[in-house]
Amino acid sequence: MQISERLMTVASFVSDGSSVADIGTDHAYVPITLMLEGRIVRALAMDVREGPLARAKEHIEEYQLADRIHVRLSDGLTAYQKGEADSIVISGMGGALTERILTDGIGKYEGVKELILSPQSEVFLVRLWLRKNGWRIERETMLVEAGKYYTVIRAVPGEERKVTRAEDQYGSCLLRQKHPVLLEYLLQEKKTIHKILVMLKEQLLEGQKREHIENRIGELTDKLLLVEEALLYYEM
Repeated sequence: MQISERLMTVASFVSDGSSVADIGTDHAYVPITLMLEGRIVRALAMDVREGPLARAKEHIEEYQLADRIHVRLSDGLTAYQKGEADSIVISGMGGALTERILTDGIGKYEGVKELILSPQSEVFLVRLWLRKNGWRIERETMLVEAGKYYTVIRAVPGEERKVTRAEDQYGSCLLRQKHPVLLEYLLQEKKTIHKILVMLKEQLLEGQKREHIENRIGELTDKLLLVEEALLYYEM
């Protein structure tokens, strides 16, 4: 089975010998790939929508894996029962939705050894949730696919060390390893913020919506400081 680089990276973060619950499974590509590689023992393929779940079932049956990958209609972890998996995968959703799913699942993580997470936006919300809820980010990577940046996280139970604002925002693991894709992203962010700030300051001189523009300039200036703080890691 051929899957995207993003999904292949997500799959690579799952520990060998795991039982997996893939939340928002869509076509069930991740659990099927892991099973075909002989890396997991069983899996739950869960999705909130019946359409994707039906397609997941078709793919699972196509590879004759119905006895080891079970499909289940579920809004996040709602239909997941405590102890059914030791590896939980949540990928392809926004950071706010990922955070909501993780919060709704509190009380069900007994026996879970790892969370494999790949939020498509607002990754800082997920990092913050993990740190506040007794999970430590053990591994993290970043990749570009079809012009979009993706982050993949492996978190395990444990206390996270104290982190800076920049590390919360951009990932302490990525910054410590001076990840080249993050560097590319940071430089692009810096350039974009500078461009917007110049435009806003021109509007301010013209007297347009002064209070709104000043607030926006303040927000972007703060964001720029975070970017520059993160870039300092690459100079160490």
